[in-house]
Amino acid sequence: MSVLKAATSIVALTLLGRLLGFIRTMYVSDLYGTGAAADAYFTALTIPMTLFMVIPGAINAVLIPTMRGLIERKAEGEREALYGKMLAMVTLFFLVLCAAGTALSPQIAGWIGMTGQRAALTAELLAWMWPSVFFIGVAGLWASVINAHQHFFTPALGTVTNGAVVIVAMYALVPAYGPVGLAIATTLGYIAAAVPMLPTLKRFGYATRFSFQWKEDESLKGMGERVIPILIGSCISQATTFLERGLTAGLGEGKIAALSYANQIFQLPLGIFVGAFTLPLFPLLASYVKRGEMNLMKDTLQKGLAYLWMLMLPVTIGMILFGEPVIRLFFVRQGGKFDETGVAWTVLGLAFYSLGLFGLAARDLLTRAFYALDNTRTPVTIGACGILVYIASAYAGIPSLGHGGIALAASISAWFQAVLLFILLAKRIGAPVSRSFLLTCGKVTVAGSAMGAALWAAKPFLSHFHVLVQTVVGIGGAAIVYAIVLILLRESMIFDVASKFLKRASRKTS
Repeated sequence: MSVLKAATSIVALTLLGRLLGFIRTMYVSDLYGTGAAADAYFTALTIPMTLFMVIPGAINAVLIPTMRGLIERKAEGEREALYGKMLAMVTLFFLVLCAAGTALSPQIAGWIGMTGQRAALTAELLAWMWPSVFFIGVAGLWASVINAHQHFFTPALGTVTNGAVVIVAMYALVPAYGPVGLAIATTLGYIAAAVPMLPTLKRFGYATRFSFQWKEDESLKGMGERVIPILIGSCISQATTFLERGLTAGLGEGKIAALSYANQIFQLPLGIFVGAFTLPLFPLLASYVKRGEMNLMKDTLQKGLAYLWMLMLPVTIGMILFGEPVIRLFFVRQGGKFDETGVAWTVLGLAFYSLGLFGLAARDLLTRAFYALDNTRTPVTIGACGILVYIASAYAGIPSLGHGGIALAASISAWFQAVLLFILLAKRIGAPVSRSFLLTCGKVTVAGSAMGAALWAAKPFLSHFHVLVQTVVGIGGAAIVYAIVLILLRESMIFDVASKFLKRASRKTS
């Protein structure tokens, strides 16, 4: 499967899954606005959401290179045996983790920074959410095995089944159980994300058999040596989420919810496009490194970074200039609890989060490049430095920007890590990009600036219309301006993407 074809299917499924996630967040905002219950729910949700970001990525990073080697050598017996051992290890580890987490839920709520009634409700919701962590673990293993076969559709489908089940369960449970219904729905959603992968695993020849023959297994030993620093690095990269909750909890009721709503919008393009390119690119990078084809590895990395810049720059500009209509469209309802104060708080958080879009995207892709090189320590070190930068930036920004300073700190930290990773990677393999990359970045920047100017000029006129009209016309018009300028500048990447889509469309109609 080509990178573009894989990316297209991942984009479509992730977009649908994220839109379903928006429906969930809209439901929460209507019921609880920026009140204490919303703070408790989003704080409790931090645990499974963070593990969902950490665990599958860590398993993916250590398992795919090993699995790819076994698949290319056609060592079917070895790869099936490795899967059985990994399944047993993952199952035992996450069952113990879930039991311990459930027992410690009250203490965890306090560690995150919650107090009083908010802490009690957070602990109760967290206890209901801990079982979802087990399914996050096994889903991470299953997705990695399937991705190693360069199949990306079924794991991406999990985001859709997750969102659909959560929505149905919410509407069924919340009227009777209140916020606890949200927690139960969350766990049911993660179960629904894992189950659809089982038929695909069976099709690739993997049976659900546990193997405890862990001793003297060189593959497990090699992965074990790599997974510890990867897990540490992933935890460090997600530590800002917990620090954010702790820092924001002291700024007054509702600020945690406001940043969570802003982050929901911010994560939409990040989850769609970063996942769409890093997932199919990582097996390619690992294969090129194993075969010693470093020029192809660097060329693939350059294309990934160029595509991310072309996608993330206009989204960043759009979120900064046009965030308010989008927030109103998603969260403001007649009779709902999300008021004008909530809008203003969320707009501020979204604007500062948006500045870090490309920084986060580039950081994740460059980290995968280091993993492909079997270098797991460098991303860990850079991630630790990024935490220090985040803390210093947050404390510097809070006095003047409030919760906006916390969002800005996340963006500063992301850019710091991306730049440092790029510099260190260049020292390891030589310049990862060429002159053509810089030329593309320049053209994209010009096109983005033209788009931003057009959007800024159109805002007063569009403000007279309903927010749905503002959003559709504003985003659609901005995209047209952006594409036209890139075409006028004769940027080859946009022609390449357009030609591939046209070829696919013609094949489907013929």
